[in-house]
Amino acid sequence: MRTFLIILIWLIANNQHFIVGKSMVINSAIDPAIDYFTDIVSRNVVEEKIDNERLVKEWQDWVLANPIVVNYLNSLMVLASRQDFAFIIPLGYSVKCIKNIGSFRQTISQLALEMRTAIGGAREDLNRVHIGMERVPTELKNILVYMKIAPFEFLLMSFPDSFKEIEKIVNDSLVVLSKPGKAFQQVLNLLTEIDHLLTSATSDLIISWQIKDIKIQWTCLTELIIELSKRAKTTSDAFLLQFNWILNEFIRPEMTLADSHRDFMIALLLPKIIEIDQTSDLLGIITIAYTDISFQYTDEQIGGNGHLLLLPNEDIRKRYLKQFRYELLPQVIQSARIALDRHTKFLRRDRNRKKDYDKLLASISINDLVDLLG
Repeated sequence: MRTFLIILIWLIANNQHFIVGKSMVINSAIDPAIDYFTDIVSRNVVEEKIDNERLVKEWQDWVLANPIVVNYLNSLMVLASRQDFAFIIPLGYSVKCIKNIGSFRQTISQLALEMRTAIGGAREDLNRVHIGMERVPTELKNILVYMKIAPFEFLLMSFPDSFKEIEKIVNDSLVVLSKPGKAFQQVLNLLTEIDHLLTSATSDLIISWQIKDIKIQWTCLTELIIELSKRAKTTSDAFLLQFNWILNEFIRPEMTLADSHRDFMIALLLPKIIEIDQTSDLLGIITIAYTDISFQYTDEQIGGNGHLLLLPNEDIRKRYLKQFRYELLPQVIQSARIALDRHTKFLRRDRNRKKDYDKLLASISINDLVDLLG
């Protein structure tokens, strides 16, 4: 409905009547717009809109699972140092993830290694995504400068380049985000199998509960990684659909681009540009928050915990368990502050996002184009 109003207002403002006999230039520019308008009205607009609501609401809780899950893992390793035992495999069950069914302790060592690899790899990958997302707003604003004031001949050359630059950033992020997604799912599968087999192998309820708690927290982290990848994919699809249409229908050598046509392109693209800006901003704050939390609290703890499986006596075990319980709350509070600070700044930017783009459009001048060209 919003797109319909934009096009209707634009048509009235420019007194465009769809009459046979108008110039080829106007028809070639407006007819595709009518076709496009007819097409989008027939779709479910709600489904096409980039929906970041779940990620906005949930990401702070999900990212806090990072320090919690490592703390729980360390406690589990202390508990596993008490005794070793073999898993009892139910009749007909095929083991898929556990490498050594004869040793629970070795399985926890396998779990720790896979978690360490997944968390460390995710920090590096998400940091790369954050660096890419920081470039998106600049590229979006460059596109607006090109569309508003660049000579048409220059627009033919430069607009596709800016378009391809954003496409590359988003596609690179998709590739990067697919890596931790697979690693986190692999760990979740291992946890699920341990949880499934543990009931048959031991009556130690504390270990069983600890595995279940780790699985809950790891599920949160996996949800975070999956949702980040979904948002990047949705952004990429929406971006390609609308910007490719503009390229195909307006930015062609045989076209003559009037000022009214520039206004139409901007009116059509601006809502999508704002959505893409919002999504890239959201992905950026989440990835940097995850990176900061991992760097400050997670990497060191998960990187040097192998000795916990070999603790020799109960006094040492009790000391470690008490230490981990004592450390958990301060780590979660500090991590929550990091996430809240990033989230608060995002919400502040988001409230002013439309207004900031309107100000940008109103203030664009030839000097902006000169600065852009260097």
